[in-house]
Amino acid sequence: MAYLAKEERRKAIILATLDVVKENGFAGITTRAVAKQLGAATGILHHHFKSLTDLKCEALRYLSQKNGDNCISVSKDLPPTQALLRLISFNATPQEKAETSIWISAADEANRDPEFARVYAEETNKSHEWICNNLKEGVQSGEYTLTLPAELVAWKLMSLAFNLYDVSNLPDTDLTPDMAVQILKDELKSTLGLDSKDLASQLLSSH
Repeated sequence: MAYLAKEERRKAIILATLDVVKENGFAGITTRAVAKQLGAATGILHHHFKSLTDLKCEALRYLSQKNGDNCISVSKDLPPTQALLRLISFNATPQEKAETSIWISAADEANRDPEFARVYAEETNKSHEWICNNLKEGVQSGEYTLTLPAELVAWKLMSLAFNLYDVSNLPDTDLTPDMAVQILKDELKSTLGLDSKDLASQLLSSH
């Protein structure tokens, strides 16, 4: 492996870890698998991370920060409704689908590792905070009329959208993406007071 500064080397290890997670999930991470992906000896991982759990936690934090930066960028460029639809769209890019699979695996890993569960909860709270801010901005601009407090609506939408996305992308599921979009469209209309005729098409094409 070519020489890299300390922080660049840590980032390279984290990116290699995320590549392994895409293929094998967090449960399939081993120092040997990450080192092979990185093209380096296993000792380099022990030098930069105190444990395999530490590496997993830092990999999730890195992905969460990347997602958070995307939320900030989108919210700057689009009004609240369009920003929300952009980030819960079912028309994900291949890269976004891969990252979604990482979050699904992270939820499973959180049930096995208490330390990882703490980090998973912290990073999920950050996503919740962004959606809360979006909802409050939408209320102030007159785009949303909430039927519940913003904090509760955010959890509700996160849980519904992400679970619908997960199930509708399973290979043998009876839940099609079109059905999932219809469910989410109806929820957005009733919970946020949205009444756009092309809401469903926006959910599918907001990318």
